[in-house]
Amino acid sequence: MTGSKTPADPALAASREAALCAVTAGVSSAVTRTQVLEAVLDESSRVLRSSAGAAYVVSRRAEGEVLELVARRGLPDALARSFDGMPLSSSFPVARSVREGAAVWVPSREKLAQEFPEFDRAVSGGSEGGFVGQALAALPLRVRGEVVGGIGLAFPEVHVFDDGERTFLTTMASRCEAAMERARLYEESEEARAAAEQSRAEAEALLRSHEIVAGILAHDLKNPLSAVLMNGRLLRDAETDRTRAIGRRIVTSGERMARMIDQILEWTRLRAGTGVITLERGRCDLGAIVGAVVAEARARKPDAHIVVEASGDLSGEWDADRLTQVVSNLVGNAVDHAGQPGVFVTADGRGEEVRFGVANEGSIDEQILATIFEPFHGRERGSRHRGRGLGLGLYITRQIVEAHGGRVALDPDAIGRVRFMVTLPRAHGVATAR
Repeated sequence: MTGSKTPADPALAASREAALCAVTAGVSSAVTRTQVLEAVLDESSRVLRSSAGAAYVVSRRAEGEVLELVARRGLPDALARSFDGMPLSSSFPVARSVREGAAVWVPSREKLAQEFPEFDRAVSGGSEGGFVGQALAALPLRVRGEVVGGIGLAFPEVHVFDDGERTFLTTMASRCEAAMERARLYEESEEARAAAEQSRAEAEALLRSHEIVAGILAHDLKNPLSAVLMNGRLLRDAETDRTRAIGRRIVTSGERMARMIDQILEWTRLRAGTGVITLERGRCDLGAIVGAVVAEARARKPDAHIVVEASGDLSGEWDADRLTQVVSNLVGNAVDHAGQPGVFVTADGRGEEVRFGVANEGSIDEQILATIFEPFHGRERGSRHRGRGLGLGLYITRQIVEAHGGRVALDPDAIGRVRFMVTLPRAHGVATAR
């Protein structure tokens, strides 16, 4: 059906141009497809004085492609519910427009009943959701050439749809294209973000349950392990060489297990406290702590060669128990991984800060250098010492040192050696330079 020619009306043309500008401004600030289509319905209804309007997007459901109602103006609730989800294959005007990708112009109710009898029956519902309309226009909406939805407008009296109105409506629909694409991308990004948030929440809940299980398991393992160690020490002091050797192996393995259990418990406590370590500070001497830890390491492994060099004032306001963990972790790692000639421990208190280092001959695989202070780094594939520990010792060490305001790092200048350096401020609240 072609439109009728009408004499040019400068005022009407100006009004339509202003409406197109308003549509452009409205859709440019719209974020979602609903907001885009609401802006289109508002301006078209205002300029053309339509009695009702509805905007749809194509949606794929189990039963096939349908038109999902996303915006409406002047459409009764009962009709809105019946129109939402209409099959794309239906003989309704908007469905045909979307299906064929062309505008549909219906100038009168008689023509509507003739061309769309199913729709005419649907909208003749009397006072309970009836439809005040004698004419109707339906236009497809495209994004990148693909029809993605449609708009339907109803008019209260016979409407000829002159060339100016048709041009106005088709131009308005075309101006929605970029806005609809932008809105689609925004909605997809929001859906992806929501899915990611849901996945993150589920992962955190799963991790938390794993941490609880690990903490309970570690705690309950301490009692049977204590019994194993007690009997291992008895065998270690037995009369025969073979029995003493068996006892030493049991004690060595048991003590390694005990360290693993302590680290798991410490890690679960850290996680439960959102990674914050609490300190009980007091005046203590790092030299005395190093001496006690080294003596314990020598007793645990008599053949270990450990050299200690200490100088200067090694006192400070620290948590002695926590620093014992740091020294024990670093010295224990070095003893376990050391080749010849052994382990070298230094403690230097000749400056404003106190420095503590532990070194042993060897190297660290490049695969784990970037994550060496992260939990479970020692379990990564390619780690030469995989299986000797859980990879929690250095993580816990860093947390304790940083809680004191200090830092711990690998010494890049230790050629042919693995050397960890700890720097500590002497007083509470004095952070070391990074």
